Amino acid sequence: MSGLSQIREDFKRAECAVGYANLGMVNDALEELEHLSPSMAADGGVMEFKLRLLERAQKWPDAASLAARLASSHPNEARWFVAWAFAKRRSDSLETASKILSEAASLHPKDPLIQFNLGCYAAQRGDLNAAQTFVRRAIELDHGMEKLAHEDPDLEPLRQAHLID
Repeated sequence: MSGLSQIREDFKRAECAVGYANLGMVNDALEELEHLSPSMAADGGVMEFKLRLLERAQKWPDAASLAARLASSHPNEARWFVAWAFAKRRSDSLETASKILSEAASLHPKDPLIQFNLGCYAAQRGDLNAAQTFVRRAIELDHGMEKLAHEDPDLEPLRQAHLID
């Protein structure tokens, strides 16, 4: 296939994948992405789209693997570590997810989502003091996290203990 025809085929498949995703046909969208050329499949936007589809399909091991690759190739972007931990929590364990985010926190000490998620994981492990510390730090970094702290089901143990202001 010539370069131009490959580009056309890639864009056609990508367009179909977006259409399927918009219709809620996540597995069909993922199938279209499997047929992209290696260069198109390696595009950052395509990889992020695929990750979001894998999350929607609850294909946690695949999502974790892709997010880990993104975190490794883009360590300056905290969101990939959050996505990786989120998927590992569901495919592996809370402990594995916590370890990923603890390491990410050293790279991104001022990222409120990392702090918030560390708080969620600590609350789920029953470590309410650590959870409270992480959640407070997240709220200090981004006051919008306060609303989320009152809604996130992972923080129910903190709310029941009256440790969230």
